[in-house]
Amino acid sequence: MRTTSTDVPRPRFHFTPRRHWMNDPNGLVHHGGLWHLYFQHNPEGSDWGNMSWGHAVSPDLEHWTEHPVALRHRVGEQIFSGSVVAPRSGDDVLTAYYTSAYDDGHQAQSRATSHDGGFTWQTDPGNPVLDRGTTAFRDPKVIRYDDDRTARWVMLTVEADDRQVLLYSSDDLVSWEHLSTFGPLGTTGVVWECPDLVRLSLDGDAADPRWVLLLSTNPAGDDADPAGSSMHYVVGHFDGTSFTPDSPELRPLDHGRDYYAAVTFDNAPDGEVVTVGWMSNWRYAHAFPSTPWRGAMSLPRALGLRTVDGRPSLVQAPPAFVRARLEHAPTEPLAVGDSPADLSLSGHSLVELRWDPSSTGVISLQLRGEAGSFVDLVHEPRTGTLRLTRGGPPAESVHPDFPSTSTLPLPGDRPARLLLSVDGPLLEVFVGDGEATASNLVLLGSAGVTASLETARPATVHVTFVGGGGGAGRDAPPPGDPPPPRTTPRAPPPDKQPATT
Repeated sequence: MRTTSTDVPRPRFHFTPRRHWMNDPNGLVHHGGLWHLYFQHNPEGSDWGNMSWGHAVSPDLEHWTEHPVALRHRVGEQIFSGSVVAPRSGDDVLTAYYTSAYDDGHQAQSRATSHDGGFTWQTDPGNPVLDRGTTAFRDPKVIRYDDDRTARWVMLTVEADDRQVLLYSSDDLVSWEHLSTFGPLGTTGVVWECPDLVRLSLDGDAADPRWVLLLSTNPAGDDADPAGSSMHYVVGHFDGTSFTPDSPELRPLDHGRDYYAAVTFDNAPDGEVVTVGWMSNWRYAHAFPSTPWRGAMSLPRALGLRTVDGRPSLVQAPPAFVRARLEHAPTEPLAVGDSPADLSLSGHSLVELRWDPSSTGVISLQLRGEAGSFVDLVHEPRTGTLRLTRGGPPAESVHPDFPSTSTLPLPGDRPARLLLSVDGPLLEVFVGDGEATASNLVLLGSAGVTASLETARPATVHVTFVGGGGGAGRDAPPPGDPPPPRTTPRAPPPDKQPATT
């Protein structure tokens, strides 16, 4: 009898909870030398429910320590998504805003504060602090707006079913005034969730700032799109009151099937714009067979805005530790001829490929795992596209919509570069300098991965990889990797015991 499932190894350089369910990242903030990741979490089981805020911290976006639940659900109220802002004055008070989802069906925004660097929280006795009396008013993201004349806080929320972003302003993080409403826009049959608004300089020119609105879109209704949830963005201008798009279209932020609810860290060092997303899809998140954890975060990504094919476009770069590992690894020129060139990967690997499409013609990379599982990547220079297909019996056993093909742009008229991060069940693909990405859950097993490279014509492909050798053992990390994230027994005072893994 053919096996239709494989073990799902825990990722080694992505954050996963020690156990139980996780979805959207919440409250991303840098404070006191630590990156704080709060997240939607069921502390009592592996399925969605009892929604609370889990908590983890990192000194470097690579090594994570999980802490006790930060905001726990209570009778009659679940704690949905939101954000945290760091103080801009001399005090040490962090402020969180989150959606209170009440048992009577309505949703409103509530507030909490932390006086110990984000490890314990006190909810506002006046909650909710912003209530429209509606059933899909959620996902508050608070940003700082400063035009050198007026500095204030701006909160983005959604009326999810109406596909609208509502903007509010505050001078004190207590009282809020409605500014404007943006939307609806784009495809119907979806709800809008988890908005964020970020300021980026176009092509590095500080004199040409633009604003990028990030949105998560999830199909809804009886005839929902089987592709499931995804992310989009809109480039435009923000004057402190209203967001005006450059063009009335939602553009895909990630071309894979498993990237959702990404938001940015408040107060990131050096003004960098850093984001993290949930690597799953509401279409089948409940069925993904990982245990004792269910849910993983993407690699952190640094966002930029660059002119691509004549228009301002979002670019996403992997974190510094990924680039550092590759820079310290040797690059091999592989002569690919009549037979494929094979690489043996541990299943927790980074692989970078460089080639000249005019020499190779069509090029394909095949990843083969246990029980007939596979991922195929095919670049067709003529169409300027990269096609990514996942399949095999393990994929088919998850959900009818799990086997899939994603397509992303990869020009064929210039030298090509592709970075793959394969970390257990998480595959992230970066084209060039991040002009396009694709994030997919995969089921390749825990016994290592064989990568086979083929070209239409004999040619040389330059390959750099970290984490080779399928014989390194179950859950083997790339050389130098830390052990999996652990849960500390209790939250230490942040000024006395820095988080480590």
